[in-house]
Amino acid sequence: MYTRARFTAATRLTAALALTAAVAAGCSGGGEDAGAAAESAGSATGVDAPAAGTANPGDGEMATKTTATPHGGGDAWGGEVTMTLRSVEVADGTMTVRWALQWDDDEAPTDAGASYYDMGVEPITTVTDRENLKLYRPFCTEGAWQPDTESGSDASLAQLECTRSMLVSPLDNVEFAFPNHGAVESWAVLPAPEGQPEKVDVAPVEGLPMFTDATVTYTDGATE
Repeated sequence: MYTRARFTAATRLTAALALTAAVAAGCSGGGEDAGAAAESAGSATGVDAPAAGTANPGDGEMATKTTATPHGGGDAWGGEVTMTLRSVEVADGTMTVRWALQWDDDEAPTDAGASYYDMGVEPITTVTDRENLKLYRPFCTEGAWQPDTESGSDASLAQLECTRSMLVSPLDNVEFAFPNHGAVESWAVLPAPEGQPEKVDVAPVEGLPMFTDATVTYTDGATE
């Protein structure tokens, strides 16, 4: 279970970083040509991806998906993780994704907490526009998703810096822990999608279920 969860997250990150046709260099968010590779990123090497939930607006939430707690490099907690997609909203050149994540383990202490590291997942939010073949990731304040360098080591360092400075909350992999039986409201800020797509696929956390066909809300000031 531990090896499977960690390998799934690593495979997805590698596949996403390989889709580098249209990302602006520098300290910015990423919008990339996605194509079929984005749709199969979780299973490119034969590893099954988590099942996707279909997003349907209603009662303050778009969709909810529950899965068994994955295992990573820290404490191997049991129970399950429930993720609720709240909204995908575009305004003033940015796209904000909001969701809630709740970890529940009746066998764990009431004051226990599970981190991203414990679960073997990464706080990298990915939005895929399948119709226009584009993939978007959060803005970052340092590094870049596609660095302007021919050095492999420099590129890897810049991508690492980017993942550590993404506009995502919560972001810390180890110190922050999701409380047992407590929901944590979360968000990420990404570039506004080109062409104003009506529907997108959203993976709020790398390694947890994806939501398909999420409705995008465009507010006053949204740009095409």
